[in-house]
Parts: sequence; C-alpha cells; structure tokens
Amino acid sequence: MKIKNFQGKSFKEVLETVKKEMGPEAVIISTTTKKDSTLGHLIEVTAALDEPEDNFVFSDGHKDLKVFLEIEKIKEELKFLRETVTKFFPSLYDKSKSSLYNFLIKCGVEPHLALHLTDNSDSIEKLKQMMKKEIKFNSKSFDEEEGFIFYGFPGVGKTTTIYKIGQLLRNKDKKFMILSLDSRISSVAYIKDIAIRLRCEAKILRDVREFYKTVHKEVEKTKLLIDTAGDISAEVTSQLKEILKDIPIKKCYLIDASVSAHSNLKLLQSIDQLSIDCIGFSKIDLASNYGNLYNLSVLSGKPVSFLTSGSFTAQKKDIYLPNYIVNLILGGACEA
Repeated sequence: MKIKNFQGKSFKEVLETVKKEMGPEAVIISTTTKKDSTLGHLIEVTAALDEPEDNFVFSDGHKDLKVFLEIEKIKEELKFLRETVTKFFPSLYDKSKSSLYNFLIKCGVEPHLALHLTDNSDSIEKLKQMMKKEIKFNSKSFDEEEGFIFYGFPGVGKTTTIYKIGQLLRNKDKKFMILSLDSRISSVAYIKDIAIRLRCEAKILRDVREFYKTVHKEVEKTKLLIDTAGDISAEVTSQLKEILKDIPIKKCYLIDASVSAHSNLKLLQSIDQLSIDCIGFSKIDLASNYGNLYNLSVLSGKPVSFLTSGSFTAQKKDIYLPNYIVNLILGGACEA
C-alpha cells in the first residue's frame, strides 16, 4: 500500500495531482488546511493506494505468509475506509461542488463543516439556505429583548457593545438603564462616560446582593443592559444564573470575531454553558475572514443575537441582525 501527502492552493488542484500520480483508484484518507507564510492557505490531502500483491515477494521467491496476511488486513481496512470516506468526497469531484468547497475554505469555514455544506448544496443559493438552516438565531430581535447581561473575556468589547445597543434604543425612544458589576476605576469611568453620552441612568453594583435588589426593582420599569468584569468567577456566574433564571434578561456571551475559532471555542468551553442563553459577535471589522462566524455559531450550539463592528468612537450604525452572518461569509458585507 502506498500512502502520500499532497499540497496545493485548492482542493480541486490537489485532487487532480492525486489522480495524476496515483490514479483514479486512490482513496482520500484525510484533508487539512494549513497556513503558509508565502502562499496563504494550503490544502493538504493524504491519499492511499493499493499496490499489487506481487510487490511483496522476497528473494527466495516465496511470499512471507505473515506479511501477506497483514497486507490483506490493511486492504480490508482500506476497502472499509473507501466506502465510508467516499460518502463525503465523491461529490467534490463534481466541479461545481469542488469550487464551492474551495470557496468556503478560503472564507475560513472549517473543512468538516465545508464538506457538510457542499455535500448538501450545489449552488451559492443552496449554500445560503443551508447555512441559515444550520445557524440558530434568537427568536426576538436584540432591540426587542427586555435586557442583556454580557459575559466575555477582557477586551472582547462588552462595554462598547452596551453603548452600541444603547444608541439604537435611544434612537427608537426606548427607556433603558445600564448596570455594571465591574467596579474597577477604568470601567467605572467608561460606564459613566457612556451614560452621559446616551443620557441614561447607570449604576455600579458592588456585589451580587445589590445586583439582586436592583434587578428585581428595575426590570419591570425599563430595559437593562448589564456589564460584567472580564475575570468574573465561576461562583459569581453561577449566582447570577440563579438570580436571573425567572427574569427575562438574556445571558449573552460575547465573542471577538477577530480571534481564531479554536481559541474562542476553548474560551467558550471554559464557562458554564447553562449560564449562557445566546452569543453575540464583536469586532467583525477586524476579522481576517467571516467563516469563523459560521464555525462558532454552529459549534457553540447557541443562538446568535447580534453582530457589531467598529470602535467606541464610530459614528455610523454598526450593530446588525444575526442573519447577516451568511451575507458576510458569502457576500462580504452587511446590509444596513
């Protein structure tokens, strides 16, 4: 049996090389996407090919029985592998599906998710329908929710997101209040600045007990936008989950779209999944590609509430509905 790795700029190019060097009987064992400092993304494919039994003849002219049996075993495994793997790959020999797969890889969609999409789609329009079906969306628009509490690691943009949502609510003449569980001096100053700009009330809460009293007092009067510290402990998160379990405030985990899917998934898995109702994406303007939005939406299993772009000082409207994710990936732009 012959096993060899092949590399190329596109999946189609690699498959053609495999077919040329190893013939049409070759079986694709695995495929990965790698980064190259010169060429950008490279597609690497591992292919295998059965070789004639006569290749395993020793100097005495007799086949070694042990080797022969081992080869037969490998051939059976290879046959099984061919039957299972080809359920994924044969559709990619179709030029239209191969180009769709290559397009998704360039957009940053994870290879196994790209295979899943192209296995069920043969056009951009069907890809759009498939992606919208795969991504979960919040049933309510973010500006219709009773409020949000935002979790996320330092620097992800929680406070800036509160400002962006506050701007939109202010433009629609909706009443809201900002609460913060982050008592650091820099955070307090930031929240006060935002409250002045948005002409709304803001409160800095010292502990969970004060949070409980304030939320129960204000939740029926106004929408609440709640900030938390980036290093909030698991114990406090658990306490907040209990306090909010019967209150219609969405517990939103904010994800930095410019960080890799692998890193974001590790961060997401480090917190209690039951403490999160939905996810939101920030900094989409800094993302190198938009495939990560699809990857994380699907792999997190959580509905998406919104997307944001731009810094705190951005003047234009830069918060979007989650269904624009598909537009970003396949078209590269959000609709206003």
